[in-house]
Amino acid sequence: MLKSYLLPENAYSVLYRDFLNSLPQAVRFLGRHYSEAGVFAEKAQEVCDSFAGDRGRLVAMLSNFNRGLDCSAETLVQIGKLNDPQTVAVISGQQAGLLGGPLYTVYKAIAAVKLARDLEGKLGRPVVPVFWIASEDHDFSEANHCWMLDRDNRPQRIDLELEHMGQPVGMLPLTEDAGINVLERLTSLTMETDFTPDLLTMLDETRAFSQTPADWFARIMAKLFAGEGLVMFDPLIPEAREMLAPFYMKAAKEIDTARETLQSRETALRAAGYPLQVERDPDTSLFMFVGGKRAALYYKDGYYTTRDGVVNYNQEELLELAEKSPESLSPNVLLRPLAQDSLFPTVAYIPGPGELAYFAQVTSLYPVLGQTAPLLYPRPGLTVVEPRLARYMKRYEIAENQLLSDMDECLRRELRKKTDVDLDSVFEHLRQHLAVEYEHLKRDLARLSGQLAELTETNLQHVYAEISYLEDKAQQEARDKNEVVVRHFANLEQTLRPLGKLQERVFNIFVFQMKYGRDFWRQLVDEFPAAPGHYLFYYQPGKEN
Repeated sequence: MLKSYLLPENAYSVLYRDFLNSLPQAVRFLGRHYSEAGVFAEKAQEVCDSFAGDRGRLVAMLSNFNRGLDCSAETLVQIGKLNDPQTVAVISGQQAGLLGGPLYTVYKAIAAVKLARDLEGKLGRPVVPVFWIASEDHDFSEANHCWMLDRDNRPQRIDLELEHMGQPVGMLPLTEDAGINVLERLTSLTMETDFTPDLLTMLDETRAFSQTPADWFARIMAKLFAGEGLVMFDPLIPEAREMLAPFYMKAAKEIDTARETLQSRETALRAAGYPLQVERDPDTSLFMFVGGKRAALYYKDGYYTTRDGVVNYNQEELLELAEKSPESLSPNVLLRPLAQDSLFPTVAYIPGPGELAYFAQVTSLYPVLGQTAPLLYPRPGLTVVEPRLARYMKRYEIAENQLLSDMDECLRRELRKKTDVDLDSVFEHLRQHLAVEYEHLKRDLARLSGQLAELTETNLQHVYAEISYLEDKAQQEARDKNEVVVRHFANLEQTLRPLGKLQERVFNIFVFQMKYGRDFWRQLVDEFPAAPGHYLFYYQPGKEN
């Protein structure tokens, strides 16, 4: 069961919130709005008319890669559709997080699958869901861990301990010891259920066949989405890097125009009151692989050079490099979407809040490179509410709009009912009373000495400190006498707002898969929201779908 949930305004950037609300001042930076009547049909036709990529080569490359992941037959069927010149793609993507990364990574992929199915029915043309693995990313700190709930319902971090020397995640060797240590820690932390053995076997088998963390991620996703038709893509596939040669050549030729266009767009964004998501160096747009690491290429006075000056190309030399050795180049964060859409006929991209904000910069570059920008369909967000937590909500009369924000107040309210003492009010009244009486005392003593007046203020602060100490002791006593209530609220907080963040930004999908098995997955996919926004997903074990 799904219920829409309105997050606090500060949960999103102003630009993201304005775009969700279809405000013209935001939409003008991001292309047409996804809710506009007929917009997907028009965009799909525009994409098919303008797409210049090699569909046959794309299909062959994707088929080989996904077969290598031991994908399901449904994925190969989807890949085959791309041969049809009327086929478009819905794409999302994310870094290759450990064991699939945080929940929102999986939600992005589900959103792509669901939107592709929906559009295929509505548009009467094939629509293929694709997940772009950000394997070129060299920020390993974002991808080297995941969070699980332990047997006491406490968030616990699991780390993939590898020696990282700055290389992309897709080029970092995955050692056997590091992978096995992850699975051993996972086993030691989590409670064994009927579903644990099969899931651990799957994770271990995918690990054994993986050369890099990105490879392990891709294989896990292929297993999770078996039967859903999701197509996995890794930009480090050699064939894909060769196919990007024309894109890199075009980007190099248009470097001056692209820089001017971006600067103009960024000025307009600031003037509209929207902070930039990506504070970039205006002299860099491409990266080069040097010694297995990505090094930024800076463009100045007609030359492309690395920061250390080891690499130095004029434009003609860079064009030759792009044509003959495209595998040595890589796009920066703002060029990556355009590289993607030169390979795929993309009708829609599913960004998270941060991504959507930087697309406000990116969309200005599509006309410069002669490409068609996809529609942006913000990723729906989700908080999973398990049956046990739903029972706590009912027992303690917790409103849905309090779940992700006012749990402390709900606990204090419950303790007031249980103890028949409103400790907050008692101690607040005492402080207010003392403040008034001390103010009278301070005025009287000031007639004797200014120093005594100052001492009165100091004395009051000491009294406040003692009162706070007494209050803490009283609150702790109330908690100790209502241990079960406190534990229930702790479970709510630790599961729904782990580490004080949205659940989807912390926990891994196996928090729930290990408890509930495939039934959880089926309900999650079937009931996943069709529209952007945030939702509460009340999971009901054994529910008939």
